[in-house]
Amino acid sequence: MDETVPEYFRCRCGTVRKQTRRNGYTNLVQHVRREHPDFEAVILAASTAETGSMLNYIRRSAQIVYGWLDWIVKKNLLHFCENQAARRYSNLDPICVETLLRAMEGVTRIVERLIAAEIPARFGIIFDGWSHASEHFIAVFACYEVDGVMKAPLLYMAPLLDTLDEGLSARGHYEFLADMLPRDFG
Repeated sequence: MDETVPEYFRCRCGTVRKQTRRNGYTNLVQHVRREHPDFEAVILAASTAETGSMLNYIRRSAQIVYGWLDWIVKKNLLHFCENQAARRYSNLDPICVETLLRAMEGVTRIVERLIAAEIPARFGIIFDGWSHASEHFIAVFACYEVDGVMKAPLLYMAPLLDTLDEGLSARGHYEFLADMLPRDFG
């Protein structure tokens, strides 16, 4: 959609559509999906100069939630003042904790589904364990290949054991995996 006449948009194919306040962008998206079924491939292949910024098509509230998610995920406490994300998003509008947590949980569910769909039946496991004070932690990564490219997504990172009585044995690690993998990845 090229022109900037309020409420009216002209598609590059020449069709003029009105954006209604009640329906948002629904009728515009329906036109694109119906008349241009290859739009995703065309947009992905196009340069930014050809398409312009996608920010014009993203709701402000979605940009704010993304900004907070990006900032929190990328934040490095020791170097926060030098962090590019902190500099970039220092003027974010505030959002409530509940909104942020819902967004983070939603992203987590989507990533878990994507990993579950991609991971082969046979894959390797990489453990990275460490202790801080008297608490023990573990990170678990899957290790596999897709189209000749090595993948190692983080599957889990959390405190490993509640008490030292449970031990840090291979059996403890096995039980942890036997519980976590089916629960989180089916």
